[in-house]
Amino acid sequence: MTPAEHREEAKDMKIFLWVLLGFTVAGVAFYIVISPWFPRNPVTEFLAFVFFGAPSVGAFWMLYLVIRYERHPLPLILLAFLPYTFLWYYFERVRPRKHLTREPAA
Repeated sequence: MTPAEHREEAKDMKIFLWVLLGFTVAGVAFYIVISPWFPRNPVTEFLAFVFFGAPSVGAFWMLYLVIRYERHPLPLILLAFLPYTFLWYYFERVRPRKHLTREPAA
């Protein structure tokens, strides 16, 4: 196996794991919404608030960075509307470039 094939296989595996994580989070959210369980403990209420509030805050953060720093922002702007996509954006786009100086695209 050549190094290029190995990189392509690793990239496909990363994408598969991100999609699996997305479906898992969506499944957990669906279960929380349709189940008869209601959080009565302040800690569980806070965790539920964070679980359902983080996608909104993360999407705004992602939109800000995409509009400011990306050369072609439209595909990533559309991707920001999927819940928890900001995690993918942080770990796959922002974090690898952490050592580089960020400058606005415009």
